Amino acid sequence: MQCLNLCELPWKWEYYTWSNKQQGANRVFSRIDRAIENDEWMNTFGHMEVDYKMPFISDHAPMIITLRRVESSGKIPFKFFNVWADHEDILLVVEGVWQTQLHLDTMKDIRYKLKALRLELKQLNNNEFRGVTTKIEHLRYRLQDTKEQLNRGYSDAVALEEKKLLEELKRWSLIEENILQQKSRAKWIKLGDSNTKYFSVVMKERSHKKVIAKLTNAFGDRLTDQKEFQQETIAFYKSLMGSRLDHLPAMNKERMKLGPVFTHYQQVSLYAVVTDQEIFEALCAIGDDKAPGVDGYNALFFKRT
Repeated sequence: MQCLNLCELPWKWEYYTWSNKQQGANRVFSRIDRAIENDEWMNTFGHMEVDYKMPFISDHAPMIITLRRVESSGKIPFKFFNVWADHEDILLVVEGVWQTQLHLDTMKDIRYKLKALRLELKQLNNNEFRGVTTKIEHLRYRLQDTKEQLNRGYSDAVALEEKKLLEELKRWSLIEENILQQKSRAKWIKLGDSNTKYFSVVMKERSHKKVIAKLTNAFGDRLTDQKEFQQETIAFYKSLMGSRLDHLPAMNKERMKLGPVFTHYQQVSLYAVVTDQEIFEALCAIGDDKAPGVDGYNALFFKRT
């Protein structure tokens, strides 16, 4: 399905959709009924969900696909894009923020610096990477005009201009694909395959999946309004605060000793000092697009800076 740019629709309820309805050991379950979507379907209808119902007298479970309108949830969270790391001024931007002290506490100082750095990175994005699609369209228009000039009569100056435009078009096309791939998280596609359209629809599909369309509260009432979602979520977590258990189960140390235990050397190594080299090796082992926290900075940011 990945080669054909197809995705299976998300589903709920029973996993198996078919049964031969035989008795005992002769009964067979299988998942042979699936709903598949392509990029045109995703781009037209957005996020959908398949609801498998009871088959009753049929061997196959009926499938109901729900279509719904998705509204913008408001503010878009910060996200570090990998193309920023390749910019020639990225280290200067980071160094400019890092040289200032924003708090006496070391950990809070780092947190405030990362927060302040977001504004600088957003400014860098606005100056250098905003309107990538428009830039690509403009380069294609100029390249077409250059080719028409060469068709009318060859010129070394025009041929050199064509070469520069092709290199610039290739660079911005890779930047666009890199951004869209990171947003869509479509890891099976290699950069340079010109799958920008598919990246776009996968990115749209992922954003729609994160939208909460309905919620059931503690009283069994179904909520559909965004303000009701916020109030119910806050009320739910407030109800957890301050609650306590009358009895906390404890581990039986004697029973644990009957199983495998660490040697003295292994116990000492658990509280050994972590070296800078071990920290660096652990960081390099993390995938570039993996985010250690919710601040929007992925592992590539820390590797490059």
